Amino acid sequence: MSGRSGFTLLEVMMVTFISSFVFAGVLSAYIFLGRGLARQVNEESLESRSRLALYWFTQDVSTASAIAACVPTSSTTGTPTLFTLTTATGGTVSYSTDWSGGVGFGILNRKIGSSGPTLKLLTNLTSLSFRYYDLPGNDLTSSLPTSLASTPVQQINVKQVYMTYVATAGVASTGAQSNYTVMSPRVIMKNKVFLTDPTNP
Repeated sequence: MSGRSGFTLLEVMMVTFISSFVFAGVLSAYIFLGRGLARQVNEESLESRSRLALYWFTQDVSTASAIAACVPTSSTTGTPTLFTLTTATGGTVSYSTDWSGGVGFGILNRKIGSSGPTLKLLTNLTSLSFRYYDLPGNDLTSSLPTSLASTPVQQINVKQVYMTYVATAGVASTGAQSNYTVMSPRVIMKNKVFLTDPTNP
């Protein structure tokens, strides 16, 4: 009867040691690929929403005949209404933000008229701002009056509007979060008559 042979303790330990390295490598690759795929999905979602937001922003500003109201600066704690455009047909389109969820969860809304439907253009915002320029390209953002009651915006030389924002998607703790920064071109208000600011002749 032949004797039975088996693995020695040293051989079992070596196999276990090598196998742990192999499994660790496979697991790391799986996690890395999973994070990469999640980031790609997040980026595609952010890009899709950005295209929609930029489309409406460009259309609304370029066809507007006047700015009925605007806020010189915007922040996560500022007034929610950023600006309202007067359309060529006499209606209005308003852009507003909702920061009730905190930084990283900001929302940009677009509303037609005072009682029309509200379209959620962007979500998961960490920052968003608008800047205003005259026809030659001078930045008027800091010089806009804080109260527009005494100075109608229609009489201010704002002819171009610029939007920039940062949005996020995914969870930072998992390493799959994506940050998306967008800077729009300066959109010219083609239907707005260029007027002279009465406060700055």
